[in-house]
Amino acid sequence: MNHSLLKALAFAMIAGTGVTPTGAKNLTYDIYDWTLTVDNASGAIDLMLGDEPVIEHSQAQWSVGGDTLTFADCTGHSVRLADREGLFGKQKTVTIAARKDGGSVSQTINFYPGKAFVTTELTVVSPEEISTRYMAPVAVTESYRLFDRTGNYSVFVPYDNDAWVRYRNTPFGGQMPVSYEVGALVNADTRSALVIGSLEHDTWKTGIQVATDSGCTVDTLVAFGGVATSLTRDIIAHGAVKGKSVKSPLIFVGRYADWRDGMEAFADACAAVAPKIASRGARPFGWNSWGKLQTKINYDNASEVSQFISEHLQNASFADAEGGVCVGLDAFWDFGFKPEQHKQFVEECRRRGQKAGIYYCPFTDWGKNPDATISEMPEYKFKDAYLYGDGKILEFDGAYALDPTHPAVKARIKRQLEEIKDWGYEYVKIDFMAHGAYESDKHFDPAVTTGVQAYSEGMRYIDSIADGKLWINLSIAPLFPANYAHSRRIGCDAWADINNTEYTLNGLTYGWWLDHVYHFNDADHMVLEGVSDGENRARVTSSAITGVYLLGDDMSASGDEGVKKRIVRNLTNPEINRIARECKSFRPVELGTGERAADIFCHPAEGGMYVALFNFGDKAETKRLPLRRLGLSEGIDYAATELWSSDRATFRGDLIVEIPAKDVKVFKISF
Repeated sequence: MNHSLLKALAFAMIAGTGVTPTGAKNLTYDIYDWTLTVDNASGAIDLMLGDEPVIEHSQAQWSVGGDTLTFADCTGHSVRLADREGLFGKQKTVTIAARKDGGSVSQTINFYPGKAFVTTELTVVSPEEISTRYMAPVAVTESYRLFDRTGNYSVFVPYDNDAWVRYRNTPFGGQMPVSYEVGALVNADTRSALVIGSLEHDTWKTGIQVATDSGCTVDTLVAFGGVATSLTRDIIAHGAVKGKSVKSPLIFVGRYADWRDGMEAFADACAAVAPKIASRGARPFGWNSWGKLQTKINYDNASEVSQFISEHLQNASFADAEGGVCVGLDAFWDFGFKPEQHKQFVEECRRRGQKAGIYYCPFTDWGKNPDATISEMPEYKFKDAYLYGDGKILEFDGAYALDPTHPAVKARIKRQLEEIKDWGYEYVKIDFMAHGAYESDKHFDPAVTTGVQAYSEGMRYIDSIADGKLWINLSIAPLFPANYAHSRRIGCDAWADINNTEYTLNGLTYGWWLDHVYHFNDADHMVLEGVSDGENRARVTSSAITGVYLLGDDMSASGDEGVKKRIVRNLTNPEINRIARECKSFRPVELGTGERAADIFCHPAEGGMYVALFNFGDKAETKRLPLRRLGLSEGIDYAATELWSSDRATFRGDLIVEIPAKDVKVFKISF
């Protein structure tokens, strides 16, 4: 087929005829800046953005009755191009359709003007109910060259933040783990990237499976709904999605000159599909009891911490943009507080210009007594509300998992959250959320067949009871869905030393973009006790450049006086606190190595740029960064101020900084 005939065909499709010439095999469409080629016989697609390859020979897959099928197993293929209105305004949609077993299969590929991504999904329709555990709108199984130079990596994104799981990158040619919900293939030098992930998080857990050679070639790239592994904390297969019409997750496929732009575009698209929960105000500053007091938390020491913050920190720049601080109780508050003390504590905090916070686990049973009666609905025992896999109670982190769809579980949630609101708490940290998303043998609600469906139902219920009156901060939780909480912890528990700072920054290196789907990320409590001053500065900085800004040490009357002096010294730096108050999460400048965090992060500043440089090592280190990697000219002198020391510097060509062992330097570069 010559080029003019292809153009004529494309014009006919745009006009809506949908006619495919007899014998036509490869159909090519030029849509905005994209080129799509469809194999009319097999449904395989090639996709390019300008001159950049995106995917080649991707042949959508799905399973029914244990068989994995593609369009090659179907008949009556057709392809149509049409104009539509969609999530991002005007779009053009190519639909590949075919017939199978009295039903139909269709894949849509949606193009948006000015966007560097497309979206695609797969739908199977049958006259009888079908059941599937696997749908892959993108399934590349033939090798193609993605990049034009070596130095390429695959970015792994974990499903949740439990058990200190880390983000990581794997060089091309290495064994690449399945990434969860989103993944990226990145050239470290140019930052060019392919970003691919799911925009829907209400039915499927989505996996991104990649295999490559050691150079520039992708051998396998599959984005599929239906992943269930030990890293999703599952012991059985993904639940079956059932119906006369079943649909895959909506998959985002983008090609970007800078992978960081791509990850943020992915997050923004997720937020367009499932908009953020309504804001509850400024980025929180405060304290959380799990840092040091832990099981010893009680009314007296919590009140003393509130008083210390009020007297020594709150009027010395440690306060949110509205002048407030959140004083938060973590686990074991129910042992340390009498019921009547809650309102008293809340009122004390309010008199000091503070908000009171508390802690709750809605989807776990820590008592692990199956025959115990659920007091909110005595007709049920706990064993009636557990999740089971292959007949066994599902357990992780020492707690049994509860079914979010069970009425007794909902009754417990309603009673506890209404009590929390009645006491006057305004902030609640909710923890061990992934328990509610485990794949299980069944759920109380028979319409719910997957872990994500159950989790989403539970989160919708929590949102309805919170009724806009509580700041919801997720602790251990899946990355998605993200539209039921204001913030989410970017890692698991993090403590004082430099290794914990590096662990926190691992989450920031590859997950900073999550504050596009949540209002803020959360770097966990900052503990200062027991380590060097440099490690204190690094830990405080890691929190300031990440999100929610919480202290964790014991500042009660019995707390260590030396630690209190450290806190006052390190948490009243007005410039560092300004970052914590005004900035979103910093971006990494470069990829980390393997599971290690990046060590340089940046963010725009009024009249310039912030750059934070960390030394995770035991010896002093000189960092050298070409200014072009920050988007700055190498032929201009830039004045800079180091914000911990107030030292001044001038940089030209390269940013060259000596950093002591286990320490940090934070510059504001002016331009």
